[in-house]
Amino acid sequence: MRLMITGRHVTITPALRQYIETRMRRLDRYGVKLTSLQVLLGVEKFHHAAEVIGVFHGRRLQAKVSTQEMYVSIDQVIDKLETQIRKVKERLVSHKARSHERPLLLLREDAPPISQLEVTRPILRQLSLKEAMEELHGVPSGIVVFQDAVSGDVQVIQRLSDGKISLIAPEKPRPRASHGRT
Repeated sequence: MRLMITGRHVTITPALRQYIETRMRRLDRYGVKLTSLQVLLGVEKFHHAAEVIGVFHGRRLQAKVSTQEMYVSIDQVIDKLETQIRKVKERLVSHKARSHERPLLLLREDAPPISQLEVTRPILRQLSLKEAMEELHGVPSGIVVFQDAVSGDVQVIQRLSDGKISLIAPEKPRPRASHGRT
């Protein structure tokens, strides 16, 4: 996890940096892979503010707390972040149970019979584009499916027969406009 700590009107001392890093290790108990977290610390008069921004499973997590003591603000903002991560994980786990209800494939009439169809289920991991390209060199099939660490979108990179690399980034569907009367 890449941790960026920024101070507004406050100096980030080594002790403060170490305290934040040890508190962030508490997030490891959830078994999550947060690629980067940005911690913003600020002081205005008697208010010590702490804010954390990160991306987890395509969702932007943000927590902000302001108290009269910096260490208390850090503790409380990490507690808020833990709560958000726990909620996201619970939603993911509860939706896995329903995955058997939806159809796996929708085939056209002119499609080959299912017995001739080979289904591959790659593990969807959060990677940056650079990490995915590095992993592509070790994959014999020449295809890597991943979730972009920044945007959370599912993307595919493929090594073409001429040696070039192709990025497949599906566009998200646009919401339909309602035509009802209000």
